[in-house]
Order: sequence, then structure tokens, then C-alpha cells
Amino acid sequence: MSPPLSPAQCLRLHEALLNHTVARMRPLMALGVEASLCLTGTLQQALEHAGRMDARGFELDVQRGSNLGERLSHALTTRVRQGFSKVIFVGTDCPCLGSKTVRDAIRALNRREVVIGPAQDGGYYLIGFAACLPEILQGIPWGTPAVHETTLDRLRRRGVRWKSLQPQADLDTFGDLKQFYRQACPGNSREDGIDPAFFATMEGLILEADHDF
Repeated sequence: MSPPLSPAQCLRLHEALLNHTVARMRPLMALGVEASLCLTGTLQQALEHAGRMDARGFELDVQRGSNLGERLSHALTTRVRQGFSKVIFVGTDCPCLGSKTVRDAIRALNRREVVIGPAQDGGYYLIGFAACLPEILQGIPWGTPAVHETTLDRLRRRGVRWKSLQPQADLDTFGDLKQFYRQACPGNSREDGIDPAFFATMEGLILEADHDF
């Protein structure tokens, strides 16, 4: 995103996406799903960040590891030790992701060890486990178009049963952001609508960075 967005503008976008994702996931709590908000930095920094948003009902956790694979592996093994039978990770850069997709992932894990929601850029917006398989997350070329296919190759080689969800677009570039803005419709539906506050933030950032938009 940077350039054309400045670091401060990127932070505004990140916080807006985080708030939007938390709001979209909150309906799952009524179904008994326990949700955690995993942030980077120290615990104090995470608490300060969470204090600036509506994180009611979410457990707060700090990511541990030098890369995404290590962070996911640590969170997975920790949750399994705590007694969770299913662990699902979702990113915050896929604003179309709603609680219905996560419910589909939960159902898929009743019959599979792994569920993956592929992103259109070759990564994935969701990965879930019904078994402790941290090795699946090791050695992945994170941040490349080969993430999804490399993960599937790991699953095949180990004989792990998995299910793929419908592909969705995520926001990696300023061009992605502009394209999503053109197609998005603000609404109040927690299930399908795009939060008006997030829509307004997105619109403002695009206008600030691209005067010809």
C-alpha cells in the first residue's frame, strides 16, 4: 500500500480493517465460538491498541514468532493445549469475509483435518485445523503467490484431508483497495454489508492518495 499511502495512512487503513473484521466475526459468539484478537508488539501495546476499538468479548493475545508461519504455529499449538478441538485463523485484509464463511469452515472441520479459504492472489484468507499440525505452516514462502499451492502440496504429502472454501479477494495493493471500493456497497448488515465507517475511511484514503480517482 505504501506508496502511495503514507505509513500513517496505512495505519488508519489497518485499524479500519481490524475494526471491520472484529464486527463481522462478533455474531459467532452467539453460537458459542470463542474468539481471540492476536496482535503484534508487546502485551502493553496490544492492550493500548485494543482499547482504541470495540473488542468486547474477544480474548486478547500477542503474536509470537519471527514470521507468519511461526506465529500461526505457536497460536495453534497453544490453543490445542488449552483444549480447543478446532482452531481457525482469519486475516483482516479480506473485508468480504463474514461469519457465514467461518461457520462453513467450522462445519468442514467436522470431517476434515484442515480447511482453507484461498485468496485470489495465491495466498489464503482463512486456514483452520481440527488437528495439531504446525508442520503444515513451516517453510511456506509467505507473501508470495505460491503460499496456497505450497500448503496444499504439504497436505497431500502428509495424507491430510482438507476442504477448500470459495476463493475471495484480499487487499494487498493500492490497486486492490480501489477496485474493492468501486465494487463495495456500504450497509448495516453484519453478515454481508460493508460497515459504513470502514467504507468512509477507505473512500477518504483513496481520495487523499489519488486525486485523479
